[in-house]
Amino acid sequence: MTTASAVSERGDIEDLSPNSAEIDCPSTSARVEESNKYIPKDSIETEDGINETGQLDHEVGGDTIEEPKSKMEFNSFEEVMTYYKQYAKNIGFGVMTRRTEKGDDGTVRYATLGCARGGKARNRTLNVARPRPTGKTECKSHINILKVDGKYHLTTVNNTHNHGLSPKKSRFFRCNREVSDSVKRVLDTNDLAGIRMNKSFGSLVVGVGGFENLPFLEKDCRNYIDKARHLRLGAGGAGALREYFERMQYKNPGFFASMDLDDDGRLKNVFWADPRSRAAYDSFGDVVTFDTTYLTNRYGMPFAPFVGVNHHGQSTLLGAGLISTEDTATFVWLFKTWLQCMDGIAPRAIITDQDRAMKNAIAIVFPQSRHRFCLWHILKKVPEKLSSYSAYKSGMKNALMKCVYDTQNVAEFESAWEQLISTYKLEENAWLKSLYTEREHWVPAFLKDTFWAGMSTTQRSESMNAFFDGYVHAKTNLKEFVDQFDNALKKKIENENNADFHSFSVTIPCISRSPIEKKFQELYTNAKFREVQRELQCLIDLAPELLKRDGGVKTYLVEDEVHVEDFTKLVTYSVDFSDVDTAANCSCGLFQMRGILCRHILVVFKCNGIKALPKQYILDRWRKDIKRRYTLINSSYDQGAQRADANRYSTLLNICYKMITHAAGSKKHTEDATQKLYSMIELYSDNQEPPSRTCTGSNVVPSIPDVSTCAGSDKVLSPLIVRGKGRPPSLRRASTMEKEIRKVRAKAKNATVKGKRKQRDGGDTPLPDTCRNLFGPSDKDTCDVGLSQLVEESSILEKCRTQRQGSMIGSQEMVCFPLDGSQPVDGSQPVDGG
Repeated sequence: MTTASAVSERGDIEDLSPNSAEIDCPSTSARVEESNKYIPKDSIETEDGINETGQLDHEVGGDTIEEPKSKMEFNSFEEVMTYYKQYAKNIGFGVMTRRTEKGDDGTVRYATLGCARGGKARNRTLNVARPRPTGKTECKSHINILKVDGKYHLTTVNNTHNHGLSPKKSRFFRCNREVSDSVKRVLDTNDLAGIRMNKSFGSLVVGVGGFENLPFLEKDCRNYIDKARHLRLGAGGAGALREYFERMQYKNPGFFASMDLDDDGRLKNVFWADPRSRAAYDSFGDVVTFDTTYLTNRYGMPFAPFVGVNHHGQSTLLGAGLISTEDTATFVWLFKTWLQCMDGIAPRAIITDQDRAMKNAIAIVFPQSRHRFCLWHILKKVPEKLSSYSAYKSGMKNALMKCVYDTQNVAEFESAWEQLISTYKLEENAWLKSLYTEREHWVPAFLKDTFWAGMSTTQRSESMNAFFDGYVHAKTNLKEFVDQFDNALKKKIENENNADFHSFSVTIPCISRSPIEKKFQELYTNAKFREVQRELQCLIDLAPELLKRDGGVKTYLVEDEVHVEDFTKLVTYSVDFSDVDTAANCSCGLFQMRGILCRHILVVFKCNGIKALPKQYILDRWRKDIKRRYTLINSSYDQGAQRADANRYSTLLNICYKMITHAAGSKKHTEDATQKLYSMIELYSDNQEPPSRTCTGSNVVPSIPDVSTCAGSDKVLSPLIVRGKGRPPSLRRASTMEKEIRKVRAKAKNATVKGKRKQRDGGDTPLPDTCRNLFGPSDKDTCDVGLSQLVEESSILEKCRTQRQGSMIGSQEMVCFPLDGSQPVDGSQPVDGG
């Protein structure tokens, strides 16, 4: 075979120089040897100038590919394709199939393979000022293949190109890019694990030692994953979601799902809960948080999870839903469905935001449950509602915080609130009025009689965002959203199992010789025992004083230092202690609200010589020695995305890893393993069975009984796009400048549409030759329309800018800017106007 290593030729070879530009003349690879003798020995010409031949030889790898010639013979069409693609890669051009004809037996009878830059360029964009790039140059290089007596012969060969060639860039051609099966396995695994594509591709680049060693690009990997997701998820709408629920209920009857449809069969709301979550509700269903502000999906449906707190203080999922609207009727449906899922047992307490529809629905469905607003959401609105007052930073904000945090009972709160309103003249503030009306739902002084499982205000909102971070992403379809939710749930269960392991295998040393601390160490999980120790550490600074004695009940005053950010303040708490049953009650309410004994009760126990911990202060929900029923339930996750041979692949891969570890330590063993592996590949390739394409979780589920919770067997339509709360952006009041510019753009758009409108006789209205009249005076020219539009918009902007400057000068004396940095107010109004 002769080597066709040169890639181009110019008519006058003598004029070549190191500074030569891109090749414009035809290049003929047939005249390789003749052209090479005129080129310097250490260089070769490409479309980018002159590159080193050392680089080219390294890229080609020293292989010699014979140049295509007429009457060459091949055994199969695949052999022809492989040969011509390899030849094109070494020379520096891409290959495309221009034409194929098949015979009666289904095999290729005739075909034409040519340069990928052949054919005419088609400008399919209407914007002539920004045409789309094209690689077509009408290159005539091609080969014709004809099947004769079972053999494939080259009948016509044309090796002449009318463009430059670059072997170094051959890997970028589409025909030379291919993602292997092994790489696809890695991409699938990483995608299911939630690893982003840029990270996966980066690991592949590092593994092969550089981008140039990969036979594909990052966008090829992205295209494969997009296709794989589509195959895994099917349509991804309501139909796929329903089939997923049916499949899960078929695997485990304890899986609960319900879909709410409208009269047209379109999905409105959906709720689901796995068996483990339903069983966990028996242990941790006393306090539940509910919120719809975490995530949405492609349809804009808010995600509505029910969340509890487990024995480690971690958030645990107790069911989830997707809703179409946030009104009272929707929340009533969701709460009733969740109550049905939990066997009609309502929670003792529930935490939500201030949503009026949620409050109404809770009063209807959970009339006996204690409803609490999230204090974090309320205090987040304080700057927005009160920062316009001049006294906001000079005392008003601190007074409000004292009302919330420093009042230990209802009487103290009422007194402090009345003083706040009268001092700063806030009687007419509507927001504060509404807060006071609903004070029993958010003020800590009103909530100390209810157990809240330690779910603090900030923890409630931040824990769930951290729970789903990295797993569930917005703008996904319904089925993909639920799949990502399953991945997050798996991680959450793994975190709980890890915490269980540490609580049983690791013991936190006691910091004192107190038998009470020793008892908590034996019974509580490590996370909760840490909270107990934080209270015990402060006992040394406390000195309780006996205030009074009423029969067998003693009342103590305990002065304590409370640290708030960088400040420390003294607060006095009262503790009632009974000598009869060793019961204690503190005004701080820590045990009632969080289930952890406070330092004030512990120091009173110490004063009264209490050595044994009373049983009423040991809560079962924090204990580590109790076997809970939900831990015995294995959650049945949907594994429908995996192919049937995935387990066999993983088994063989692990065996290969062991073999490689032993073989790589010796050159002799490496050569022997390489030889045997190639022999095995050849053996198994000859006896290859068709790959299994059956997915265990495909959209067709055999022999699955009807599921009543999925609303019958009719087709379920995907939901409509949901509009969130608040005023839509499209309804925002537009300025005069915006209105004028919209008119100009609408006028230009109508002018363009008229040029494309079809005539009534079926013919097309002829368009002007905009490419030739790009700068001409024709008023039909599209570019002139765009240019006039820009000129008109500029004049509007200048006019509005002049008007605005004049109005600002005229009204400048009417604007008053407070010195404290708050919002400017009208000079005619009082600065502190209530």
